[in-house]
This record gives sequence, C-alpha cells and structure tokens, in this order.
Amino acid sequence: MTITERTATESIPHQHRLRGLAGEVDDDGTLRLPLRLNQLDVLDRFDELPPWLAGLADRPLVTLTASVDTSRLDALTPGSELVESVMFHAKGQQAPVRLRFSRLDEESIRVTQAEPLSLDAREVRDDPVGRSVLALLGYDNIRNAIPVTLDARLVRAVGSPAQP
Repeated sequence: MTITERTATESIPHQHRLRGLAGEVDDDGTLRLPLRLNQLDVLDRFDELPPWLAGLADRPLVTLTASVDTSRLDALTPGSELVESVMFHAKGQQAPVRLRFSRLDEESIRVTQAEPLSLDAREVRDDPVGRSVLALLGYDNIRNAIPVTLDARLVRAVGSPAQP
C-alpha cells in the first residue's frame, strides 16, 4: 500500500507491505483473510516492541470475510484463473472488490485485485486501530486515498481435501 504523507511543503509517498498475507476458504465458501499488526513492515523499525504493543502484534486487527463459489475455485486447474466480484466485510462495513483467483497448484490459489483498489483515508483515521497504525507510522496528515495492492495466497485447509 502507498500512504502519501502531506507536509507543509510537499507530498511524500511511502510504500508499506503486509507480509505473510494468507487466508482460507471454508467448505461453505466463506473466505477469511486475517490481518495482524506483526504483518506490517513498519514493525521492522523496532528491535523490541513496547509491552503494550507486543501483546497485540499477533492478534488479528481485522479479518476480511467474503463468500466465494468453491465449486468454481475447485474447477480451476494449475495455471488457470477466474475473475469474480466479491463483497468484503470487515468491522461492520462492506465493499465490493473484483478479485482474480489464479490456481498455483493443487493446494493453493493466488488472490489479487482485478482492478485498482483504494482505502478511504478518512475511514482509516476514524477507526481506532487505523488511527493507531497511522500514529505508529508517524503520519499526521495523509492524502484521502490509500492505494492498495492485494496479493494473498489461499491454502487448502488441513483435512479438507476437496476445497482450496
């Protein structure tokens, strides 16, 4: 994601990444993609996290959920892809997103966005967790749109041989 910091004299783009983004699709088609603070690259700046933050680092800050058609995902062969619109839900809000599902192998599917995706910076600032992350990053003033590049991997859950 690119967060553009606005200073009194210039706009400075900053690139940030979430590492290890992974989720699962249940048998009923519920896609779950948990996002944790320790996945954010900004934590690399710290040798040791403050105690108040260390306890939160591995807990999901938010879990994105959506419903997908598992039969269509099952039909994907390695190297093939499918583009679908899904409705993501998180923290009582929802947003439609066009996703590209690309079968990597029998156990995993890569998920990327099929069209540009942005977060509304006002909503991020209004959310207590979002505000805390922006403060941790050291940003006081940012642009209203935060472009996001989604690149996740769905893996077949253990004990679910028929579903990705």
